[in-house]
Formats: sequence, structure tokens, C-alpha cells
Amino acid sequence: MKKFFRSALFWTHLAAGIIAGVVIAIMSFTGAALAFEKELIAWAERDIRRVAPPSPDAAPLPFDELARRAREAKPDFSPASIAIDADPSAPLTLAAAGRGAPVYYQNQYTGELIPRGAPGMRAFMGAMFAWHRWLGLEGDQRAAGKAVTGACNLAFAFLAVSGLYLWWPRNWTWKGLRPSTIILANLRGRARDWNWHNAIGFWTAPVLIVLTLTA
Repeated sequence: MKKFFRSALFWTHLAAGIIAGVVIAIMSFTGAALAFEKELIAWAERDIRRVAPPSPDAAPLPFDELARRAREAKPDFSPASIAIDADPSAPLTLAAAGRGAPVYYQNQYTGELIPRGAPGMRAFMGAMFAWHRWLGLEGDQRAAGKAVTGACNLAFAFLAVSGLYLWWPRNWTWKGLRPSTIILANLRGRARDWNWHNAIGFWTAPVLIVLTLTA
């Protein structure tokens, strides 16, 4: 019975990997890109995220004055948050509520509003978000895309958990554990593939289980 269960679990594990593999790869790539979204946009906007005081002894304007000048420049813009950077050469960040809502940078010395830049990088990140959540689908099809990504995310969790069970050695000796936990440089062909699959899966499984279940 145990042998049958292990065999059934192995083939289910393999089928889940084959069926959900493409979607999992898309979600992994887009998720990695989104993890560095703020840093990538900051790099792309590095030229406009620097302000210089009009004189060496100039001080930032009071917040009341900055708010007044922002309302005069953009009467229809209502910021929901204001971010102040620890770097005195960085402008204030004024953002409306919601993803994709208007964002402006404000020169704290003059009150000037600076439109956000890097349209190419922002469009790229928007595409990464759409593919990560809905496989790039639009409109009413988003629900279907979200259902597919959710199912594949659960399949990824199943792969990690079932992989740990399939990997679980019968004898806990260093000789038995070494090929499944350490990448061996002297292997070739299928033996190398088996070793890499098990070793990488062993060390990443706990993180993947947490990521997939919380996602």
C-alpha cells in the first residue's frame, strides 16, 4: 500500500509540474521583477529624483506652503500620502490612493511639482503585474486568469510538499543524504539532473511553501 501511494504521489507530482510548469515559470519571473519594482523605478528616474537648493543656506519650505503650491499647480490632484526621503537632495513624493494613481514629486525648496518619469519602466512593471495576477488577460477574462494562477500556485505548493515526501530518505545516513542535499560537481547526465533537482528543491522547499501558501 505504501509503495502504491508513493508511486501515485510521484506521478501526480510529475503531472502537476508538467501541467502547471509554464504558468509557474511566468509567475516566478514576474514575481521576481515585481520584488524589485521600487528599486528599478528609482534607478530609471534617477535624473528627476534629485533637487538642488537655490542657495547653499536655503531651507525647505513649510508644509503648509508646499501644500498650497501643490493645490495651485494641480487643483484636481489630491494626495493620499506624502513620503519624505532621508536624502535631503531627494524630492517629496506625493501619491494618490490606489495602484496606478497619479504620483508627483515636489521640490521642497520651490514647491514645484515634477511629473513622474520612466514611462517605459512603469509600463514594463504594469505588464509584469498583469501577467503575475491575470496572465495578461483583460476585462472580464481577468477572473479566469486569476483562477488559473491561483490553481497553479496551489500546484506549486503541492510540488514542494510532495517533493519533500518523495525525497525523504529511508536511511538517515550521510551517504544517503549527501546526493540529495549537496550539489555534486562530478556528476553528468541524468545523475546530475537528479542531484540538482533534489538538492535545490531541499533547500528552497521551506521558502517556496511559505511563499505559495501566503500568496
